[in-house]
Amino acid sequence: MKRPKLSKSHLFSWFNELIFLFAGVKVLLFHLFSSSIISMGVIFTTLGFLVILYSFSYLFQNKVRLFYSYTANLLITFILIPNTLYLDYFSSPLTLSVFKQTTNLSGLGDSIFFLLHMKYLLYVLDLIVLPFLISRNTFTYVKRRKPLKAFLPILAAGIMFVCLKPLKVIYLDHEDSIVKAYDSKDFLAQYGIFGHHALDGYYQVKAANFELSKEEVNEIDAYWEGKETDGSADSELAGFGKNKNLIMIQVESLQNFVINEKVNGQEITPTINALLKNSIYFPRFYAQTIEGNSSDAEFLTQTSLFPLKTGSVFFQYPQNTYHSLPQSLKDIGYRTTAVHADEKTFWNRHNMYPSLGFEDFISIEDFSQDEIVGMGVGDKSMFSEWGKQLKKSGEQPFYSFIVTLSNHMPYELSEDKQSLSLPPKLNDNLLGSYFQTVRYTDEALAVFLKKLEEDDLLKNSIIVLYGDHNGIFYKDKKLLEDTWVNKEISFEEWYTKYAAVPFIIYNPEIEGRVYDTVGGQIDVYPTIRTIMGLRSDNNYALGTDLLSENSGSVIIPSGGYVEEPLFISNDEIIKGLTDTQREIIDLSNLIIKGDYFGTVKIQ
Repeated sequence: MKRPKLSKSHLFSWFNELIFLFAGVKVLLFHLFSSSIISMGVIFTTLGFLVILYSFSYLFQNKVRLFYSYTANLLITFILIPNTLYLDYFSSPLTLSVFKQTTNLSGLGDSIFFLLHMKYLLYVLDLIVLPFLISRNTFTYVKRRKPLKAFLPILAAGIMFVCLKPLKVIYLDHEDSIVKAYDSKDFLAQYGIFGHHALDGYYQVKAANFELSKEEVNEIDAYWEGKETDGSADSELAGFGKNKNLIMIQVESLQNFVINEKVNGQEITPTINALLKNSIYFPRFYAQTIEGNSSDAEFLTQTSLFPLKTGSVFFQYPQNTYHSLPQSLKDIGYRTTAVHADEKTFWNRHNMYPSLGFEDFISIEDFSQDEIVGMGVGDKSMFSEWGKQLKKSGEQPFYSFIVTLSNHMPYELSEDKQSLSLPPKLNDNLLGSYFQTVRYTDEALAVFLKKLEEDDLLKNSIIVLYGDHNGIFYKDKKLLEDTWVNKEISFEEWYTKYAAVPFIIYNPEIEGRVYDTVGGQIDVYPTIRTIMGLRSDNNYALGTDLLSENSGSVIIPSGGYVEEPLFISNDEIIKGLTDTQREIIDLSNLIIKGDYFGTVKIQ
């Protein structure tokens, strides 16, 4: 018998299958673009979710079916594109917590545009072509008499595929939980992007009404009781800053490798280089931020707690009670002020800062805005105005916490503000632009220091400076190799020399010295507490006083700027964390989510 020609109704049906085929191809592109693992768990879970979505198309007829399938494809695209961009920049997929931070999108247009690549057009190509093809055909679809006969078996198949990985974990691996994961990157590696979002949603609901159990409170109490008190009471700097002003400057995207370096014979950071003559300098100091980025750095340094594994503490727990540096100084009579020349809602700072102990918050609305660089008021204008205000207020002692802004990706600076003459190979690329904005912020710092000296505030102030997170990442290593160091940089060398951020403690009366102690942002509060003479009977800090350490170590969680968590000591760099190291981060998360200091302990 002669086989009939393909009718338009058959063609209509194949368009429906084609739409879901394109969706599957996009998921494959996502893993290729983001270099994320394609495990068997990823394959089966992703296939399961796609089959479940496809099964529902059998409940619709005619062009309604195509509309449903096209909408499902569109939804998948809207999931993949933001996750691709987020993974590209932060090395972790999006979580529901991040969507609480939508106020941060204001001013980030240039940074988002910088992450877009032409290859990402492949995500939307079918969405453009399919409507054109469908509109040029008139379909007469054969109505199915019993659509449930197709829907139910396909739905069951999809559910079976989704359940394969959990069943393997429970019955073959004999695990108590279907997820032995540390962070969202692990979810992605085990269950794919759809599985990640499903599990993320589950844990978000679970955490919504979280309360500390008696066992968890006892666990936290036992940790504090077993933790040794600060060991540098006999240090010559112990109490050196007592009754002095404290000025802490968190510098946007400042990495340590630019310090004491030159380009075309010009110092990249002449101001910071000069400070080192009268500073305690920690060149092996690391950012420990996760999804909260700059706000995580602020949280780490002010509280000596790890940030949340997903999302930002500033958005999720701004009303908690915290044991913090500004609160400790406020309790002994210091005037505490936070300064950041961006919108006050960025990272929800206007709600979080009071909970940290800051009495005042100076934001973009409080500046003249005569110089806008990137996302807000330029660092030079900000430092100039705030330097004048410090003298004008007349209140001493004070704690002034300043967060800079101008050295922010994509590191764009108008030519009239560029001070460095760059060689051709550094012109018009990311590294050269980074050097220019670092130099601009360094010059802004010089303006501030000069004003402090003129107003006789410099000698009576402790100035602390550190970088909030990396500005040049491991994925940019090839750029450094080709245009800066002219040699291959090993993994170990990257984290020893290039990934570190500086930590500097300055006063004109300090004899300059370099500490090779390995440390991180979580160690800032206990270190400064010793210098400012804030010793107390309790030691509510997960970090260590770096003045007491000859050979320290640091935990760098993943989900921020590293592909997987790292443990770094003086002697080694280890990928992955031990159970004990993970338990410390878990403990920190319990303290935050359960509002330990507000509901259990009184500061």
